[in-house]
Amino acid sequence: MSVIPQRPLGFGEILDGAIQFYRRDFGLYFLIALVGALPGYAMLLALGTPGTGLDPSGAPAVGELGFDMAILFPAAALSWVGTLAVAVAMAARLEGRPASLESAYRGALRPFPSAAGGHLLALLIAVIAGLVIMVPVMVAGAAAIATLDSFIAGMTVFGLTGLLAALVVLAIWFRTSFAVFPAVLLERRTAAEAVRRSLKLGKGAWLRILGVMLVASIIRDGPSFGIFALFGGFEMFTSPTTAGTLSPGLQAVQSTLDLLIGSFTKPFLVATVFLLYHDRRVRLEAADLETAAAAMATGEA
Repeated sequence: MSVIPQRPLGFGEILDGAIQFYRRDFGLYFLIALVGALPGYAMLLALGTPGTGLDPSGAPAVGELGFDMAILFPAAALSWVGTLAVAVAMAARLEGRPASLESAYRGALRPFPSAAGGHLLALLIAVIAGLVIMVPVMVAGAAAIATLDSFIAGMTVFGLTGLLAALVVLAIWFRTSFAVFPAVLLERRTAAEAVRRSLKLGKGAWLRILGVMLVASIIRDGPSFGIFALFGGFEMFTSPTTAGTLSPGLQAVQSTLDLLIGSFTKPFLVATVFLLYHDRRVRLEAADLETAAAAMATGEA
């Protein structure tokens, strides 16, 4: 990993290092992410933008939910394959090997079961943790309403405890998943081993991992939420009758912008994962000394 500084990295250095690493092969990573997102983009254009159906009363049609999921789930799955391909290309560059669009997608076939299984296992852990955490949150909210004799005060307590619970669930998700790609691609680990690797490398660094991954995720998804808001997406929640009023042309523009910007930001998140993985290895396993020793041995040979 000579392209990454062989030393512990600060919070800002991880994010800056991810940008620098991404810039080294920007065109390649962007193209890989774009190709992975194109099938979902084509599905949206062919079947229509989700959430546009209205029932006779003017409210969003209940049947639209199933239609939405029929589009969004396959699109998300295909996009994830593109994310894996980006990770394959980055792993190759970290190991000093060439990378291309073809080799990235061909190279994603072998680690696919382990990478997908690792992320699904981490998601299952986070979901179970969320269900367990929500029970005391709901109890706390109900108790606050009864004790304070005020619905507003009780809901405020419920909201604050709910936010804290959401952060805990996010921390669990990031803690169990942040090293899955590096563990599978660089260490050839199985799905369960990759999750255990994340837990091991995350030891004593819950807040650090949460902070780095939260910032990287905001950078990754923030522009998409901005586009959604710009085209009036959030108005559907406050004014249901506005659903379905966006013209097909504007829907296509929205989807195209989301495709391009999403493909632009996705490799940054993947690069951040590799930088964070490296930082945790250096701090817990002295990976920098291991790399230096290997380089010295190679030089002597």
